[in-house]
Amino acid sequence: ILIIPHLHSLTDTCCDSSTKVQSYEGGSVSISCSYESQDQNNMKYICRGNQPSSCLQQALITSYNRQNTQFSLTDDKESRKFTVTITSLTHKDSGSYLCGVKRNTGLDVFSAVDLEVRGERSEFKTDKRD
Repeated sequence: ILIIPHLHSLTDTCCDSSTKVQSYEGGSVSISCSYESQDQNNMKYICRGNQPSSCLQQALITSYNRQNTQFSLTDDKESRKFTVTITSLTHKDSGSYLCGVKRNTGLDVFSAVDLEVRGERSEFKTDKRD
């Protein structure tokens, strides 16, 4: 007898929905990612794109390495939320990001964020006339 296990086809993309975030060139943005209480002491991270399989290897910042020139990560364990702040934004920072929580068993948990970086804030000032 040949037993063939039922395989679920997995596509390497993430998340049914994503959070939309906007900021301006030269500005900064904070991205908040919530997690479950069981993940309180697990590593948190963020990466570009929407491919969970390579996210940890391409992490821009992790809770073990909390700061670099453009990214910083803070973890509020009481509210079960970690926040990644990105500074000195440029148009190149626009795009998809994944917040990841490392699971020691099973698959890591992800949430998706879409960042839109617009032109400098001064471009959006209105001209008041009397």
